[in-house]
Amino acid sequence: IYTRQYQLQKLDELVKARFVEMFGMPGTDTKGWGLQYLGTCCELNPKKGTDKRLVSGLSVSFVPMPAVSESGKIDASQIKAYDEVKTGFTYFAENDVLFAKITPCMENGKGAVAVGLCNNIGFGSTEFHILRPINNKSNPYWLYSLTSFDAFRKDAADNMTGSAGQRRVPAVFLEKYKVTLPPIELQNQFAAFVEQTDKSKVAVQKSLDEAQLLFDSLMQQYFG
Repeated sequence: IYTRQYQLQKLDELVKARFVEMFGMPGTDTKGWGLQYLGTCCELNPKKGTDKRLVSGLSVSFVPMPAVSESGKIDASQIKAYDEVKTGFTYFAENDVLFAKITPCMENGKGAVAVGLCNNIGFGSTEFHILRPINNKSNPYWLYSLTSFDAFRKDAADNMTGSAGQRRVPAVFLEKYKVTLPPIELQNQFAAFVEQTDKSKVAVQKSLDEAQLLFDSLMQQYFG
């Protein structure tokens, strides 16, 4: 069990190491591509009014904060009618990036690429900022990895507003955060690397689950 947990940790570190190798640390320009605002590299908190697919009776995924992990996973299995969630919740679509803005979820690393959404549309907690990649300019897995770095999260924490226990990252922090924008071809290569790594993580996680099940079974057998 410990070995499998260690492997999962190292696979997460491998993705970040690959990111730094290809693009440099977030907020730096070691590759000479120049720095620009993150808000010009993606669409922040897109409005649902521009999505013509949203009609009465449409089924969509509903994603509360607990359905997003600290390791980039999202559970989009909860389905609701659009009419139930069209007000009071955050709209997003397939391949958008979710970024938890409230403490302590933000500091803990909650966030994910939205995949597997019912009808490619989701609604969720109002405590998410949404980063929508721009076609031929930004890749969702590059965006997510960028926002998952400890250094990025620390900068976000330093810019939180609000009172204790209700502190949030303002949208302007994301909009004005300076990043180097790699060529989309390199971003897509990185996304392919992430996909292969995720396949390895699935296999390790399956082995971990089996080991944990065996352990629990033996504990029950020997100790009741």
